[in-house]
Amino acid sequence: MEQIIASLGFQFEKVKTWRSQSIWKSIFYVAIAVLFANVLVYGVKWMGQPEVIEEDLPSFQITEDGLWYDQSFAFDVPVLDLSVMVGEEQKTDARQTLVLMESGWTFKRSGVETDLESYQTLLDFVGRSDVTEHDLDVLLKGLNWFYPIYVYGATMFDLVLHFLLISLLALAGLGFRRFVPICYKEAWTITAYGITAPLIVRTVIELLPINVPMLSVLYWATVGIFAFMTIQKIGDD
Repeated sequence: MEQIIASLGFQFEKVKTWRSQSIWKSIFYVAIAVLFANVLVYGVKWMGQPEVIEEDLPSFQITEDGLWYDQSFAFDVPVLDLSVMVGEEQKTDARQTLVLMESGWTFKRSGVETDLESYQTLLDFVGRSDVTEHDLDVLLKGLNWFYPIYVYGATMFDLVLHFLLISLLALAGLGFRRFVPICYKEAWTITAYGITAPLIVRTVIELLPINVPMLSVLYWATVGIFAFMTIQKIGDD
């Protein structure tokens, strides 16, 4: 708890004294913090999801031959942070988008887009020969089995990303060895505790119905500044 409070309060003088601790303790800290944050966010989203889609959707139908629709529209699946767009892509704050076009569908996440796929693959996934606006409530409830898989995949991706970027930032921190007596293990430990404050802020933002542009960039910039300021304090000794 002392380490959480110190790193949350950007107490660089105190954080620098932890650099000699076992790196496994730092790895354990990162793993527990990231896992707890993800479980909290996805758990709250799951408990707060509506039982049915609360809006009346325009008519549409998906068959193996393609998509038919009256007008372009979109609806959100908050528990998956997903926006489903029928007809054409629209602006959204959701992290993920499923775009249904006449000739096929494509999935986008964080700027990465899949190739255009046929609707047969989508129908095979949901186990239906066709899908209309009347099927969505039942369909989304029937996909409850997919949510734990999604949460597991998203959490593991976030955990691996943290380990990777902390390692890269720690490597960058070795550039100060000319001025500060520090090794890679110590730089990694210092950088690891830099996630405390930004992780708490990110968790709060994800629990609220708001979107912060470039949140990931701000997140890791804060971690990098935390590590730089702490390493600088070592040089003051």
